[in-house]
Amino acid sequence: MVVKKEKNIVPIIFFIVLFGMPAYPQKDAKDNKPAADDYVSLYNSGAYKKTLGIIEKKLNEIYSKRVDVKRVPSEFIIVKKDEKEKKKEYLKTLFRSRKNESFFIEDNQELSALHLFAARSNFKLNKYDHSLNHYMQCLRFRTLEYKRDDQVLYEMAQVYKSINDFQAYINALEAAGTLNPENEKYSLEIGSALYNTARKKEAISYLEKYIAADEGKIDPKIYLMLGNLYEDTSKYLETEKNYIKYLAKKPDDGYIHFALGYVAYSHTGNYLLALRSLDRALELLPDGEIFRRSKAHEYKGDIARANLDYKSAISSYAETIVYQDKIREKMDKKKSEIGELKKKINDLKTSLLTKQDYDQYEEYEMLKDEKGKKELELETIENEYRILNPGKSRWSIAFCHEQGENLDEAIKFYRQSIEFNYNPNEAREKIIKLQLKIKRGY
Repeated sequence: MVVKKEKNIVPIIFFIVLFGMPAYPQKDAKDNKPAADDYVSLYNSGAYKKTLGIIEKKLNEIYSKRVDVKRVPSEFIIVKKDEKEKKKEYLKTLFRSRKNESFFIEDNQELSALHLFAARSNFKLNKYDHSLNHYMQCLRFRTLEYKRDDQVLYEMAQVYKSINDFQAYINALEAAGTLNPENEKYSLEIGSALYNTARKKEAISYLEKYIAADEGKIDPKIYLMLGNLYEDTSKYLETEKNYIKYLAKKPDDGYIHFALGYVAYSHTGNYLLALRSLDRALELLPDGEIFRRSKAHEYKGDIARANLDYKSAISSYAETIVYQDKIREKMDKKKSEIGELKKKINDLKTSLLTKQDYDQYEEYEMLKDEKGKKELELETIENEYRILNPGKSRWSIAFCHEQGENLDEAIKFYRQSIEFNYNPNEAREKIIKLQLKIKRGY
């Protein structure tokens, strides 16, 4: 295939196809209306079935007169739904059987345009395999030009996306970007598509390329995506930079202030940034966001403890216990509700064993379903409570009291950490030593 290109342009992969084919609607001389066989105007008006009818007729007429290329059947070969995994090889076989020459046949504007609009019409009618077949036929009759024909690659990518052929979708987008590297939107779509895959570094590369094209017009969500990707790849300084850029445009997002605070606290050691971000998160996060609010106080306590500010650390850790107690109250309430349901269920069961009552049995089944739902809710709440690690908070408070020579308080909280089974053996040893210290007076 021949492609007109500028310097240093990578050759385009074999399925690059036509875009923007100049097609001039025919007009009736009398009334200046589109002719009956004007498929371009029909397509633009949304009459896709009529468009296909005209195109198929034209293609049959053309191919029936050609002797150098085997005629393409009027119904057009497609790939069955249960053979989608084989469609690429199938199409290659089809092309090889048509002519024993290269994939490209000739530069034929009429045939290329007919196949292009047939591809577009089939796509609009959700006939994706027909659409792909026509896009590839369009390719065979078109000499591609740099910075002109990339749009059809984009269209073809959307067909692959519709049939969930992810790799072919990415390949088509990359080919479009190769044909027109100045269109940064291709980089954005590829980076966004790869965002939720294991190909994190590739996603970063494409999104960075998109940002470099015009940073002033970037949607802040792109910075957020990049921040998340850099965190996934353990590049935490880059994570910080992109979260900061996002927050410069979205300063009221408490969740990302929390995320930035966590990264600065746990990975980069930028405690000043961490404290500033966590404080801002606590201002913005909803009151019901117990987990993040509790963890924000916990991280603040850890930072204060690392800075030997034990008084501030105790104050922050104490706040985590406030949130833990709220979840504990929810647990107790849910357990009480389950207990009441159990009693009702047992009472109904006792009654049903003595007499058969359909209404009671229906109520019995409903109560059992309700009990099952509440037990699942309780399991979720208990998991939230475990994640908050109440034993660690008590241990940390005990340690800070110990460093501040508040020995009785230290013993109290070490005992609480034992109740939560957090470092129980070490806590017992500390209690013994502290009691001995109190007894000796030094």
